[in-house]
Amino acid sequence: MFRAGFVRRWHTNPDMCHTIDPDAYHAGRVARLIIALHPSPSAILLAACLTHDDGEIAVGDMCGEAKRKDPDLADRLELVESSKRKEIWGIDHVACLTENDKAWLKFADRLDGYMWAKFHSPHIMGGDGWPEARERLLSQSTALGCDITGAI
Repeated sequence: MFRAGFVRRWHTNPDMCHTIDPDAYHAGRVARLIIALHPSPSAILLAACLTHDDGEIAVGDMCGEAKRKDPDLADRLELVESSKRKEIWGIDHVACLTENDKAWLKFADRLDGYMWAKFHSPHIMGGDGWPEARERLLSQSTALGCDITGAI
């Protein structure tokens, strides 16, 4: 459990690999975003925020682009990661979420990634999919009933 938090994010991204962002730091920020934006987060949602990437200790933090291009790979990775989360915690908190809470977790996870990139490499925000990511986040925030306009 302790070691799972040391998996390093962004290592496959040439513009971001210089940043040091272990999963444990990311998970804490995701939980903080949920606390700040969600009207009444459940305990299971907060637990999922804190543990959602712990399964990456088995496979590493795979590039999101690779998972988007190969959905079968993404599915196989999720099976391995889910199994590892259950091995670590005795439960896979992510698998226990409602569909609404899954949407919140995905939103906060992506919002944290966007905010990290904007803070550490603002020069990349005009291209490479970042403007589209911003628009998706704004749309998702509207659908979830929260306002992130000032944050991104």
